[in-house]
Amino acid sequence: MLMASAAGGYTGSGIPGAPPASAGTQRKYRLAPWTGDDYTLGHRMRAGDIPPLPRSSERRVDFVIIGGGMAGLASAYFLRDHDFLLLEQYAELGGQSRGKSYRGLDYSLGAAYMGSSDGIYGELFADLGLKPVELPDTKNSWYREGRWFPGVRGADQDILYKSFARLIAQCKPVWKLMPNGELELPVQGPDLERLDMQPFSAHLEGYDPKFVALVDSICKSSCCGTTSELSALAGFYLMQDLVSPSYVFEGGNPALARALASRIEESGRRRCLTGTFVWNVSLRSGGASVDYSTADGAMHRVECRKVIVTAPPLVTGRIIPDLDDKAKAVLLWFKYGSYLVANFCMPKKIFDGAYDNWVGSPFTFADAVVAETPYIATGSYKKMMGSVLTVYQPYSARSTGREILYEGNREELAGELIEQLSRLVEQFQNNLDEVVLTRWGHAMVVAQPGMFAKLTRLLALDTDPLLLAHNSMRGVPSAESAIQAGRLAAQRCLGIHRKTG
Repeated sequence: MLMASAAGGYTGSGIPGAPPASAGTQRKYRLAPWTGDDYTLGHRMRAGDIPPLPRSSERRVDFVIIGGGMAGLASAYFLRDHDFLLLEQYAELGGQSRGKSYRGLDYSLGAAYMGSSDGIYGELFADLGLKPVELPDTKNSWYREGRWFPGVRGADQDILYKSFARLIAQCKPVWKLMPNGELELPVQGPDLERLDMQPFSAHLEGYDPKFVALVDSICKSSCCGTTSELSALAGFYLMQDLVSPSYVFEGGNPALARALASRIEESGRRRCLTGTFVWNVSLRSGGASVDYSTADGAMHRVECRKVIVTAPPLVTGRIIPDLDDKAKAVLLWFKYGSYLVANFCMPKKIFDGAYDNWVGSPFTFADAVVAETPYIATGSYKKMMGSVLTVYQPYSARSTGREILYEGNREELAGELIEQLSRLVEQFQNNLDEVVLTRWGHAMVVAQPGMFAKLTRLLALDTDPLLLAHNSMRGVPSAESAIQAGRLAAQRCLGIHRKTG
C-alpha cells in the first residue's frame, strides 16, 4: 500500500527500475476475452467486400441514427417522442461508454468521467435521476522520480508544482477567450484561430522535460496525441482539467449511457437495434435510404427523412458513396489514434492514490483511474466490493498501436502493464483476480493543428438529409462533445420536421 510522505506526495516501495516480475511466474488471475471494437466487418467494408444491397425498403421512419454510443443515445433521447430507428453494431449500447461489473462494483471500459455538470448536462442528469460525485482539482496525482504528488499545488517548492503554476498562468489568458470556457464552432477571433494552427509544444519551450512528459500523457489520454501532435488550442483547452472539478457517476460514464438507453426504451417500442452493421447510405432530395445487416447476416433497407451519422468521419466517408470528392477529402483528412483500456480487478483495495493517477516516460500507459472513488464518496462502498484500476494506454495516430491491438495478444499486453503497475503499487500482482482488456481502434480523432478549421468545413456538410454527430464534431473528443453533437442533430431534425411536416 502506498504511504503518504512528509513532502506531501506519496512514496511506495516499487519504482521504475525495480526488478520486474519473473517471466516464468504462473498467471493466477483470470484474463477475460476482448471487449471493445471488433474489426471484422469494418475491414471487410474497407476492402470493398460489400454484400448485395436490398432492392426495396422494408419500412420507413422519420429519422435513422447510425451508432449507439453517447452521441447516438443523446440523439435518440432528444428524439424519443418521435419516429426514429437507431442502428448499433454491437450487442450493447453505449459505445466507448460501455462498462462491466466486478463484485458489485461497476467500472468503465472507456470514458470514465465528465468535465461539466452545468447547463444541458445538468438538465440531462436531473431528468435521468442521476447525481454525479464532484471531485475537486486534487482528483489528480502525478508520479515523478519515485514519488506521487497530489494536485497541482503543493507546500514544497518542487519543480513539478512550479511548472504547474507557470503553465496555469500561461493558460488563463487563453481560457478567457473561450466562451464559458468551451470551444465553440466556428472558432471566433484571430487569437484562437492562430492557436488552432500551432502545435501545443511550441508553447511549452523551457519546461522541465519530465513535466512535459506528464503533459504529454494528459494529451495522449484525451486525444491520442502528444503535445507536438495536438494543436495549441486543443492543448490549452485540455489543461482546464488541471484546475476544474470532475463529475463521476458510480460506474463511470456507462451509468449515463444505461440511463439514456432505459429512458429511450420506456415507450416499449423496439427502436434501438443492436447487432447491426450499416453498409451503405444513399442520399437524395427529401430523404435517404440506409442498408444494414443483422447478426444473422440478413440485409435490410430502411427509408428515412433524415439520417444522423455518429460514426467517425473516416467511416462516414466509406458508407456514403454519394458524397462528392471535396466532401470526402475533408472527411479523410482527420487522423485517428487507438487505445487500450485495461481494467485490473482486485478483491481488496490496495492502492490509496487519487482518482486519476498520471505517469510519464518510461511508462507506456498514461494514467490509471480508481473506479471505486465515487462509491467511497457516496458512502456506498463496502470492502467486499473489491477494487478496480482502469488503466489507459493510448497509441498515437499512424503508430503500430492499431496493429498491436488487431493482433490481439492479450497475455503479452496484460503482462507488460502488470509489470509496470507492480513497480508502482505494492503487492499488485499478488492481489490480481481478473484482467479485462478493451481495444478501441478508430474512435479517437487526434486534435491536430487545423482541426477546428476542418471541423467548420465538415459541419457545412450538415445538409438535408445528412447530419454528422460523431463525438469530435463539437471540438475535442469527449462525452460532452458527443452529447452536444447528438442534441444539435436532433434539434435540426425537429426544426426541419416541423417546417416541412
